[in-house]
Amino acid sequence: MDQGNPDEFVVRVERALVEGGLGDYINIRFEEPELVVSFRWMGSSELRYRLTTGGGGFEARLTDEKMSVFHAPFRQRFEEKFDQVLGTVGARTI
Repeated sequence: MDQGNPDEFVVRVERALVEGGLGDYINIRFEEPELVVSFRWMGSSELRYRLTTGGGGFEARLTDEKMSVFHAPFRQRFEEKFDQVLGTVGARTI
């Protein structure tokens, strides 16, 4: 994220998730120093990202994941959709 802070980012992503119909299934929260993304649908999964700040923005790197066996087959599809959501709030994945 080139501009902004994690709290603002979480609010914008949550809004985009609700607008995209994913708000009932995906939750994102800031637990300093990590961003936590949780998925609830036929099981629960959680992704944790360590944050580093700089240049007026921040970077998040995946550090831990707990993936439901039911979610594994849908992972690529989810990641594509989540990347689209991130793009709507000005973030990008590397």
